[in-house]
Order: sequence, then C-alpha cells, then structure tokens
Amino acid sequence: MQRPVAPGSLCIVPAGSEQGPPCYVCYCEGPEGPGLDPEPGQTCAVNIYVTDALELWSTSFTPETLEKHKAQHGLDGAEDYSAWFRVACDQHAVSLTLKDDSSAHLTISREAETLTFNLSKVPSPEAAPRLQALMLGLAEQVCRLKRQLAALKDETPSPRKKPQPRRQQLFLPALDPDSGRGGPGPVIRKWMPGESIINPGFKRYHLSAPLLPISPA
Repeated sequence: MQRPVAPGSLCIVPAGSEQGPPCYVCYCEGPEGPGLDPEPGQTCAVNIYVTDALELWSTSFTPETLEKHKAQHGLDGAEDYSAWFRVACDQHAVSLTLKDDSSAHLTISREAETLTFNLSKVPSPEAAPRLQALMLGLAEQVCRLKRQLAALKDETPSPRKKPQPRRQQLFLPALDPDSGRGGPGPVIRKWMPGESIINPGFKRYHLSAPLLPISPA
C-alpha cells in the first residue's frame, strides 16, 4: 500500500557527473516517509532512494545494516535518519555523485555533521512498483494542493473588487411631521444669505432711500 509523501522527505538534487539527466529525485522511505508498506512479518527500515524516473538507486538498509551504519558514523541507535534527511533537504545540503559501476554516492549534512551513503541500483522488477508508488503519491499530493489553493482563492476577496465608499449626502432629508413615523421627507434646499425669500434663487435688494409715510388726503 502506498503511503503519502511526507513534507520535507523529498528533494531534487543535481548529479555530480556529466552522465545522465542533470537532476534526480531523492526521497526517504521508512516509517515516516513514502513508499510501499512492508510485507507481513517484515520490519520496515529507513532507506534513501534516488531516481531519474527510469532507474532507481537505494541504500538497501535492513535493520541490522542500518544499525551498523549508525555505529560507523558514531551515532546512537535511536538516531532518526528521516529527521536528518528532512533537515538536509530544507537546507539544500544533499549532494549526489554517480559512479562508473552504476552505483551512487550520497552525502547529507546537518550543521557540522555529515553522513555518507552508498546506493546500489535496484533491479527493474523491484524498482517498477516503487517508482509507480512514488509517482501516484506525488500526483495525489499535487491534486490535494491544487484543491487547497482553489479553496483559498474562493475565501480571499479579489483586490479588483474593493468596496466603493458612500458618497456624502449634500442635502439632509426633512422629517415629515404629518407622517408620525419620523421617516425621511422631501429634501429641503438650503437658504443662502442674501437670497430672496419670496423668489428663491434671486438676490435680495435694499432701497437706498428710506420710505416716507403717506399722509392722508
């Protein structure tokens, strides 16, 4: 059964030689990584794989050879190679060299410590299902990320659709005293100083001479 690709458990590395494709996919398979579940009765050991999508190289660790490799590098038996690999991928501290005998040499670094691995080419009958599992797992992850991205776009408002500010109302609606509801009434035009009350819109004029009283006949 295919296990999903764990975040940080896969990276793309260039090859140190001039032969073959310029880049290879390097991933970690084990309890926390992608790959095929072990057969019943088998113990799953952490292994590192390198592939160009056609051929596959592996550290081919068993639980016994994995413990021996840790002892050769002065590490405790409880040391987690999966964590080493994730840190090295995040820091781009993974280097690969292909050898003339069809094997590969891999180096991963974490701070001042370095681990080296010798990888052998996996026979085609065994490599095919592992490459298929890797491809299907990556395709599933890509589809999941696309769905998550589409959901985020639906939740995020578009910057082109900014809410328009409300325009300031120049005239205040008068309250209709007959309505009894205090609702808006007709708009009242503001009276300007010097404007005629009788003829709105016209200026009011004052007589220069005072008015004289009219004496009775």
